[in-house]
Amino acid sequence: MLRALGPTRRQALLAGLAGLGTASGRVGAQATLDPDPAPWAVRGVPSHEPLRQLHAGGPSGLLGTGASGSLWALSLKGQAPRRIADGMDTNTPLATGHGRIAARMADGGLWVWEEAGGDGRSRVSPSAGLSVHAGLLVLQLAVLAVVSASARPAHATGHRLARFEPDAAGRWREVARSLDAVLPDARPVQVDLDDRGDGGHIAVLGGPDGSRYDHGVLGDALEATRLLWLERHGLQVLRELSLPPPHVFEDIAPRPVVLRGTPHGTQPGLLTVRSGPEGGQLALVTADPARPQGLRLAALGDTVGGYHRWLAPTTDGRHLAAVHTPHIGGVLHVYQPEGERLARRRLHADVSTHRIGSRETDLAAWLQGLLLLPSQDGRQVRLLNPAANWAELKTVALPGRAILTAAVPDAAALAVLLEDGQVVLVAPAARPSARG
Repeated sequence: MLRALGPTRRQALLAGLAGLGTASGRVGAQATLDPDPAPWAVRGVPSHEPLRQLHAGGPSGLLGTGASGSLWALSLKGQAPRRIADGMDTNTPLATGHGRIAARMADGGLWVWEEAGGDGRSRVSPSAGLSVHAGLLVLQLAVLAVVSASARPAHATGHRLARFEPDAAGRWREVARSLDAVLPDARPVQVDLDDRGDGGHIAVLGGPDGSRYDHGVLGDALEATRLLWLERHGLQVLRELSLPPPHVFEDIAPRPVVLRGTPHGTQPGLLTVRSGPEGGQLALVTADPARPQGLRLAALGDTVGGYHRWLAPTTDGRHLAAVHTPHIGGVLHVYQPEGERLARRRLHADVSTHRIGSRETDLAAWLQGLLLLPSQDGRQVRLLNPAANWAELKTVALPGRAILTAAVPDAAALAVLLEDGQVVLVAPAARPSARG
């Protein structure tokens, strides 16, 4: 029987305030939790203009794309922001890793900044043809991005995943491209599904289809029908899973998880959403031991209940959770694998981690052993303790409606982008936030 990997309550209470495990802040180490983490405070982050994108990373620990297309390094100490570049696409998320920042330019070019002493240096590949809204992924030696492979950028099957590497002069060039179509707004992730210990390869949602499921809750009418695991250098298919009609993957970014209780002790997998005539259901995908090139639906949750009903998954890599119907009275559920079934338990109502039509599918954040997620109206952040049976510890009021969040690894804080374009930090008041 598969069980979600996680610490016992005693282990979580004794673990210590460890740093987060990834630059995104979505997967983090468990940490000591005070019975009452009060007081928590909200304070503004200075900016020279309303922001449209927010990302944890970069030279100051927090980045923002302004309404004008300027890229800013935001100060976590209340100092003035520093402009890094101009001409960014305000609709496409930023990416960081390995001392780099990657972004889509407004004209579709690839922009990459690298630490190189002083203020760093940047290079632009103007003819890259990056897809708007899609995620970028920074690897140690490359940047991966979704590119348009068709003269009609909106064409359902006209997008591929591409690998860019710097040439001898430091210019970023495309060196490989997938043969298989991916979602135009796909968010690729690196995951070691075969547990090879080689750093992992690339999971991405593909097989875009506009006719099977006409919900469009994530911003367009295209839904994925395939989950691809691509070799990270040549982008050839290592493993794949294709859903038969009428089902789709109603998602843009599969979430890596680690499970235990398998014949081999632990097993990596991906958390996503399968949708069909009875609505959405949480889906756990793993490598198929019976098929060397196959992925399988290892476990499924019950459907939410009704055509066009959806759920928004969230995970720290250990706990499996989802907000059911986040647009109409969202309710948080926690899941436990039981053979081929994901058994669920209802937890808290009046929460939401997604706005209808948005491609930001998870506004929750896992921070220092806590789950932080917005209220239904987006004007509060609710703090839950998984180690204490998911008890709600505190509700923190925001000065506006949250539309994007980023857990800041170095700050023990949650950065929140509000609807009016301002950014605030939510953090324990007694603990300094971080470097500036």
